[in-house]
Amino acid sequence: MTVGPFRVSASDFAALARGGGGAAVRTLRLARRSRTLLMIRSIAGDPAAREAFALLREVARVAPAAVDRVLDHPSVGAWATRTALAMRRGDEARPAELAFTAAAAAVRAGVAVDLEFPPVEVFSLPSLGVVVGPGLAYEPLPEIRLGAHSLQVDLWAGGGVPDELPVAASVDLPWWRGALGSAWDLLTRDHPALAAEFAEVVSVLTPMPSSPTGTSSATLADAFGCVFLSPTPDAETLAVTLAHEAQHSKLVALMDLFALVKPGSEARFYAPWREDPRPAAGLLHGTYAHLGVAGFWRARPGPAARVEYARWRSAALITAETLLAGDELTPTGTRFVTELATVLRAWCAEPLPPATEAVAAAEAAAHQARWQAANGPLPQT
Repeated sequence: MTVGPFRVSASDFAALARGGGGAAVRTLRLARRSRTLLMIRSIAGDPAAREAFALLREVARVAPAAVDRVLDHPSVGAWATRTALAMRRGDEARPAELAFTAAAAAVRAGVAVDLEFPPVEVFSLPSLGVVVGPGLAYEPLPEIRLGAHSLQVDLWAGGGVPDELPVAASVDLPWWRGALGSAWDLLTRDHPALAAEFAEVVSVLTPMPSSPTGTSSATLADAFGCVFLSPTPDAETLAVTLAHEAQHSKLVALMDLFALVKPGSEARFYAPWREDPRPAAGLLHGTYAHLGVAGFWRARPGPAARVEYARWRSAALITAETLLAGDELTPTGTRFVTELATVLRAWCAEPLPPATEAVAAAEAAAHQARWQAANGPLPQT
């Protein structure tokens, strides 16, 4: 359970900034695992966590792959981050809950567990399942096979999701298997690089309730590897949403390694995909995600795809230029966004039918007018 340095070459950094990354995406996943382990090691200094950490170390000695599998589960990263930060601030924390992570690793490794659990009514064994009630009824996490990849379906019954993020009360597993299977077939057939990147960084799906305003999706920075997603109307919409969230996941892990935005700025900006003003970090995330969205639609056939491509290539370039014109980026962040903007400028120079451009421009203008009605004049850059 050692933690080593991670390095990203200049060429890999440029590839990531341009929306891809290839083999470098795996480095991002491994770096996030290392971050989680660092958090756990800081928690292990508390007497309530020492026995669990000793078990985790023993399992890592005999079955390191089992520990890696558990550390990669999004709920472990979320819990470790929340607990380590609370301990650092002197707030209430529950370091004894490391027992759940250690027990899950031991079960995966086939190592006997003799460990006292904190007294809770429901708890999760990360990457395995949920234990409920005084009788300790065990419910394994469902899995959805996507070719050689698989997604676990996790409703976070043990807690850890922010209150403002809705999670579905139950899962229509047959529907999700069919919908994800169709979207995955589309991605692997038409967008194999996107599919490979998604498989590298996302391992868990958390269904959200159906949204009255369309598809809702989210990625939590501390819960790396999980996509929160409401039902979508068709395979293409689900596929582009998966590509969108994979971009967020990549940027979350990259920002563990590189400071791209200066801390402390209170500036807020217009984002052509949001109804509220966004801070610089949020604007960067949205820009990077919509670089991926534009790239997805660029490769799709048909007039509707052309409109989506025109809309999002222009929107992402506007926000990239906004970031470059401001003072919120670090030098490394400026380098990142410069690479990103270079791709978008080239795409925006690609000719499209005037009617396509007109529809995309009308959609952009309607959003801008709606935003100004709610928030006032657009921020000046």
